[in-house]
Amino acid sequence: MDLYYGRLEKTEGAEAIRIRWYGGMGAETVFVERKTHREDWTGEKSVKARFPMKEFRVNDFMSGKYTAKEAFEKMRKEGKKSEKEIDSLERLAQEVQYRCIKDKMRPVIRSFYNRTAFQLPGDARVRISLDTELTMVREDNFDGINRTQNNWRRMDIGVDYPFSQLPEKDVERFPYAVLEVKLQTQLGQEPPQWVKDMVSSHLVEAVPKFSKFIHGGATLLPDKVDLIPFWLPQMDVDIKKPKADDHFGIVRQRALEGSSAGNGTLDEEELAGFASGNGNTTTYGTVQIQEQNNRIEPVDDSSDNNPINRLVKWVKDLTAPDHSFNKVPTGTSFETKFRAPPGKKIAVPVRVEPKVYFATERTYLSWLSISLIFGATAHTLMNFGDTVSFITSACFFFTAILTIIYSSVVYVYRVLNIRKKRAARYDDQVGPKLVCFALAASVGVSFLFRLLKH
Repeated sequence: MDLYYGRLEKTEGAEAIRIRWYGGMGAETVFVERKTHREDWTGEKSVKARFPMKEFRVNDFMSGKYTAKEAFEKMRKEGKKSEKEIDSLERLAQEVQYRCIKDKMRPVIRSFYNRTAFQLPGDARVRISLDTELTMVREDNFDGINRTQNNWRRMDIGVDYPFSQLPEKDVERFPYAVLEVKLQTQLGQEPPQWVKDMVSSHLVEAVPKFSKFIHGGATLLPDKVDLIPFWLPQMDVDIKKPKADDHFGIVRQRALEGSSAGNGTLDEEELAGFASGNGNTTTYGTVQIQEQNNRIEPVDDSSDNNPINRLVKWVKDLTAPDHSFNKVPTGTSFETKFRAPPGKKIAVPVRVEPKVYFATERTYLSWLSISLIFGATAHTLMNFGDTVSFITSACFFFTAILTIIYSSVVYVYRVLNIRKKRAARYDDQVGPKLVCFALAASVGVSFLFRLLKH
């Protein structure tokens, strides 16, 4: 289950290997895919690459009898692709085959769904895919049952949803559809208003980084995993929300003037959902969005000319909350009382920015510089020689030692949490107050003893 945990925890370099085919079980060509996760701090983007293969060759490819070089001999002879492109695909096939043989991998979960794709002809700004009848099916033999009969996939089912012939432990029927919206806008440009309305409607619930493979692994193999995705405990909650108004629906807006060049090419997976047409284009229009002012203003009553009432109204308007920058719609409620099943933990998605590492080091060095100031003050007071100066010096010295110990402990705590991507608090609520209290106590003791001496 290394691939499961790697994808769930978003480990740098985590891979997902899939064998995809379109249509029924009679498809002659399948696609071997590898998706590699890259963290933002690496400066690279996650990569999904794949290569085609004949279905009857998959078993030999997984066992190593059919090599990557043999798989691309025909492609080299046909000359439909460049040598550089073929070499890249062959290298990908070699890496996938080596990983499968070395780690003794085999298909574990099958995902079945019907995809409907939406895009305006010649306009790649908004691409929408809707996956329905999503079903996950077990393909493993972890419990001693040979489901695939030594084949790379089980043949006792086809594409006959809802797979009622399978036992319930072998199938997971997803109760919702999966809506994915891909935007291609200019830097700093907001998405069209109708897209905002659609994704915030009462029928849609946002689930960042949703994965069919992760969901299937967590539901079909509960004995093999002790870490589950964050959305799994919420599956019993109805996502349907009350309508915001009665005018629900999408109305196509008129195109605005202006255009810009961009890459409107779809990936191969999305292209499978479209009918053949005139092809892709690299020119598309831009949409300008005006931000609405959400400040609530009462209706002006011109009949009320009382200066006191006008003053009260002016104060209320001045102190009224401004929601124009609020990303969360008014009235949204968040439910956080979800608990993991016994023996399980919820994997909370944590994004660690590159600046967090440097900020942690800078904060630690700042604490050390403060402790050096306290230490220098203690050393200076000690040179005066009298009893009061010695006591004050001891107080400042104790404050310096306390600051060094506390900052070191906090630094180690933060570094460990950052490395393990724990959803912990990284702000310091105790340190500044503790140092200020120790500093005030040191100054107070110095003043008190000096006052008593005189």
